[in-house]
Amino acid sequence: MANADTYTVKSGDTVANIADKFNDTVSGITQRNHLSDADMILVGQKLTVGKDANKSTNKNHMKTSSAVHNEHQSAIIADTTSSSDSSSSTSSSDATSSAIISPADFQSQGVVYQNGKKWTYYTGAAFADGTTNHGGYDADGYLIVAAPSDVPFGTHVQTPLGEGVVHDRGTAIVGNHYDVVMP
Repeated sequence: MANADTYTVKSGDTVANIADKFNDTVSGITQRNHLSDADMILVGQKLTVGKDANKSTNKNHMKTSSAVHNEHQSAIIADTTSSSDSSSSTSSSDATSSAIISPADFQSQGVVYQNGKKWTYYTGAAFADGTTNHGGYDADGYLIVAAPSDVPFGTHVQTPLGEGVVHDRGTAIVGNHYDVVMP
């Protein structure tokens, strides 16, 4: 592309504000950089940006999350998530097929924002509903999730590491904050 540049994502960036900065479009950046989810970019990620004829009309519904969980003060994920919840049920044998980040990258980042939820991680052996930890997974092969107290045990939820099931709750897990046990 003749007018292409490389941009390094910074904390608080959204695809929409990057598109504005480079007279590009959200769909252009998403397609050009093979982003599977335009709502998820990583701090430090390099994006190819350039001039496109069409300006994005979708950027007003996007938001940036910039809070950092006090237990994890490392870099955060730049986030442009909508507030929709994706609580899908896929096969437990393929629970991690929908992962957007590796466990190592998640641990390095400390905090991930996805679908309007703040995700942090923890380790544990005992969970509120009696579930046993099998390397971060429950007996059915789903990631173990701690959710706010208003989310029922057994609820399937999409985590940054793949599909999980709520088996725990914690006093620090409130609002849109969730924890996932690291595999």
